[in-house]
Amino acid sequence: MTLNSRRIVLTVVFLVVAGAGVFGWFRYVAHPAPVACGYCSRPLHAKSMVTAEIAGKRTQACCARCAISEANQQHKPIRLIEVHDYRTGNGISPTSAWFVEGSRVTVCEHDMANMSEHKDMPDMVFDRCSPGTFAFASKPEADAFVAQNGGAALSFNQLMSEARYQ
Repeated sequence: MTLNSRRIVLTVVFLVVAGAGVFGWFRYVAHPAPVACGYCSRPLHAKSMVTAEIAGKRTQACCARCAISEANQQHKPIRLIEVHDYRTGNGISPTSAWFVEGSRVTVCEHDMANMSEHKDMPDMVFDRCSPGTFAFASKPEADAFVAQNGGAALSFNQLMSEARYQ
């Protein structure tokens, strides 16, 4: 190999390594994948998380119920961009999904105890993620989940009717 060929090969190798380093920094340091709900700060679960847009701001949420609660509290319109199938964890279109609400299954639990100055625990009056709302790719899957865990199967339009500021 001539000296020029060796320089070219070393330059290309250096540029590839530098490019990989910049990509890694950008992906994992500058813009890491979210690990907590953008509204309630609870952990995101692959089987229940949604991508929602409230008043033009897109955020990852722990579940559709949390996103709808946030939109209602902000008095702003909401748009669900993507939901995840509870059975598989795959992303699906919200308009074709079926949602189960009010089941006995809870994935959005917080670990903070709420105590008064007398060290007693008051009953929970409101939880923005309750009842949990889970998406399913088809109505038969949603109905099977309801049969095992309770709740009600809702279409996308029925779920979105709970958002007051459309």
